[in-house]
Amino acid sequence: MTSSDPFGLVGQVLDGQFHVDRHVGEGGFSIVYRGTHVGLSEPIAIKCLKLPAALGSALVESFVRRFRDESRLHYKLSQGNLHIVRSMASGTTIAPATSALVPYTVLEWLEGHSLADEFNRRRDAGLHGRSLREVVQLLDSAIDALAYAHAQGVIHRDLNPGNFFLAKTAAGVKLKILDFGVAKVLADSAIAMGPTAQTVGNMRMFAPAYGAPEQFDDRLGAIGPWTDVYTVALVVLEALSDHTVMDGEHLGEFATKSLDETRRPTPRALGIAVGDATEKLFAKALAVDPSRRPRDAGEFWGMLKNATQVDARSGRLPHAEMTTDDDGPSTLRVNPRMLAGTVRMDPRPRSASEVLAATPSPGHVAPRNSLPSPPTGPMMSTLHMASRPSQTPAVTPPPGLSPLPPAVTPPPGLSPLPPAMEPPPEWPRVTVNDPIIARSSRSPALAFVLVAITLLVLAGAVGVAWRIWSTRTPAPAVHP
Repeated sequence: MTSSDPFGLVGQVLDGQFHVDRHVGEGGFSIVYRGTHVGLSEPIAIKCLKLPAALGSALVESFVRRFRDESRLHYKLSQGNLHIVRSMASGTTIAPATSALVPYTVLEWLEGHSLADEFNRRRDAGLHGRSLREVVQLLDSAIDALAYAHAQGVIHRDLNPGNFFLAKTAAGVKLKILDFGVAKVLADSAIAMGPTAQTVGNMRMFAPAYGAPEQFDDRLGAIGPWTDVYTVALVVLEALSDHTVMDGEHLGEFATKSLDETRRPTPRALGIAVGDATEKLFAKALAVDPSRRPRDAGEFWGMLKNATQVDARSGRLPHAEMTTDDDGPSTLRVNPRMLAGTVRMDPRPRSASEVLAATPSPGHVAPRNSLPSPPTGPMMSTLHMASRPSQTPAVTPPPGLSPLPPAVTPPPGLSPLPPAMEPPPEWPRVTVNDPIIARSSRSPALAFVLVAITLLVLAGAVGVAWRIWSTRTPAPAVHP
């Protein structure tokens, strides 16, 4: 037995048709080899389970029977959905290096890498998350496969980034799901082992960092499709932030965080900017109580897509939790992929009078050169256009009349326009780095006041012109 071939299977031909070529990798409960289908001359993957040492001979037959049942179920699932890795055959063999019984399953060979590798590569490159739209597009094919399995009454139990695989296909890179049924076989074996299972330290039925509360405490309820929903929500958050949501050093720490009712790993709690509908959905999907979650993957995925549409139609900017540093100004953490900017504000408490003083007067118009240049393209908003100072059109007098003087006296009954108000000495400064925030921060009331002032000036000019025209001396009649 060597690290490069733990079972000593390289060079063996399993069931007379699956040649074992080389060792590929090893996980918590399986060892993967690359092989060749002798009859088809096609590459295959051979996944061999590592049976617990405490599994006595009396339980081996029961374990093998469960393994074969789950393998047949996996085969049927993979035939019904192309985004579940295709199962081709299963069986058992004796490992030459250990003389142990080795159950194995033969799967299609996939070119690509796991989602766990993808997350690690992005973290090493210093990347900081994707937009929600990108994440939905990335996971869509795999969640479709999971929804299909849930509709057939099958749950995965051990979803984690390592069981999502970015496979290169003729239609492009597609995310597929691996290891359906393996966690159930091991869980059923642990139940059959009884108290002995407590001593099996190397056998894990799920990845603790992605475990649902009911997997840590069975008093919360049974494991079901809602358990997979919880894990999918954690994977989505990790893809959004490029950070593992649940960190810990041991199983107890993971269990404590998963069961903590007061601190739930919602997007805004992690500093991810999302809309209200999306935040509420994740609060449900990551609830400690399984009955509060969406019932299966199909329901959750449909609700997520709908929530993104609702948030987009609401017109509100997505936001995250506010974090305050003691030595600096408050900073609103915004996902740079979504807004590309931060808003920095004075952390000092303000009175009501200070807040009112900070509001620009309707009569105050900023100098033309102080306004940001309008954006171009489809993102140009009517609010931005209305907030620009309007230009009063020139009034051309009738023939024979001199042009109007620059200063126009308003007609009787109209009060003169108020003078422009200068900002108070302690004008609170708000630094806005994002043009979208800058445009939306202007009040629509200012645009209304500017339009009203323009109309008043035009009315005054027309009134003066009419008075001058009506009082002019008529020209003397000329007789032939």
